Amino acid sequence: MTRCIWFTANAFESRETQLMIEWEYRKISLNDTSRQTDDIDLLRAAGEDGWELVVILPNNVAYLKRAFDRAALPEREAPEAQRQSAATAASADRSYEVKPKYRDPKTNETWSGRGRMATWLKRKQDAGEDIEKYLA
Repeated sequence: MTRCIWFTANAFESRETQLMIEWEYRKISLNDTSRQTDDIDLLRAAGEDGWELVVILPNNVAYLKRAFDRAALPEREAPEAQRQSAATAASADRSYEVKPKYRDPKTNETWSGRGRMATWLKRKQDAGEDIEKYLA
């Protein structure tokens, strides 16, 4: 789930002239992304929308920021909602079933080879078994 958090930051040009820069901050939990989407693709898409990566924390939470004009808020929020609904519809169209790469013949459990190794396969590997014999 993506949440937007609003903060403001002040920058002073000189004592006589005050330059106010407001930043829009966004937090993305990279653990919550689908397995078909790569973290890099998600961050690159955010960059194309004007977001700048601030930091990725050890718990896989990315913080992004972009310059924000409060006067343009109503016009900006409507297209953002349209883009998110369009992105959701597009991802539903692109969804496909990944074929399993590994299969346990006794329990018929499978693992596609993507993401974190399946627990059943990890246990067999830790026990010293060759996981190549479980290739589907």
